[in-house]
Amino acid sequence: MYRRQLKHSRVKNLFKFVSAKMNQVMTVESYLEFDTCFHLEYSPSITSFIAQPEGFIYCFDDRDFPYTPDFQIVENDAVKWIEVKPFVKTRSQDFLKRFKVKQEKAIELGVPLILVTEEQIRANPVLNNLKILHRYSGFQSFTTLHFRLLSLVKKVGKISVSDAAKQLGIEQSLMVKSAFSLVSSGVISVDLVNDELGLHSVIWSGQDG
Repeated sequence: MYRRQLKHSRVKNLFKFVSAKMNQVMTVESYLEFDTCFHLEYSPSITSFIAQPEGFIYCFDDRDFPYTPDFQIVENDAVKWIEVKPFVKTRSQDFLKRFKVKQEKAIELGVPLILVTEEQIRANPVLNNLKILHRYSGFQSFTTLHFRLLSLVKKVGKISVSDAAKQLGIEQSLMVKSAFSLVSSGVISVDLVNDELGLHSVIWSGQDG
C-alpha cells in the first residue's frame, strides 16, 4: 500500500475543510475536492470520510505507479474510494486507460473506485445550500432557542423559517441561524435540492422525512 503526504508547492494550493462529522480539519489539494467535502459532510448515507487515504501501487505499461484516491468513504456500511476530477480531464485517452487499470486494482483490493466530476459536485442549488449549512455548523451546544424551535417543529409538522420566527417571537436572522444549525446537525430536515435556503424554507422533524 502507499500513503502520500500533501505539501504546499508553487503550482498547487492546499485547502482546509473543517468537518464536524469527523471532528477534524481535512487537507485537500484542489477547490473541487474542497467542494466535494460539503457533499460528504452532509450526506446521511455516508457515516465517515477521510481525504488522501492510504493508496496502492498499480501497473501500467509494464511500470509500477503509486496512486492515492482523493477520498475514502464509508457509505451504507461499505468502504469506497473516490477520485475527483474536472470533467474535461476525464476525456483524455491516457486518463481513461490509467483509470480503468486503477479501478481493476481497487477491485482486487476489495474497495470500488468511483469517479466524480464537477457536474455532480457543483450542481446547484444543492452545493450552495450545503455551504450555507456549513456556515451555521459547529461544535457549540444547543441553546434554549434550539429546543423551543425543535418543540415547535415537532408540534406543527412542517413550518417555514419565517413563520417559526413569528410564532416564537424571535428575530429572523437569529431564527435562520438556529434553524440551519439544527439542519446541519441532522436534527431537523429541509429541502436542499429544489430551492436556495432562506427565510421561506420549510423545515420539519428529521425523523419524519
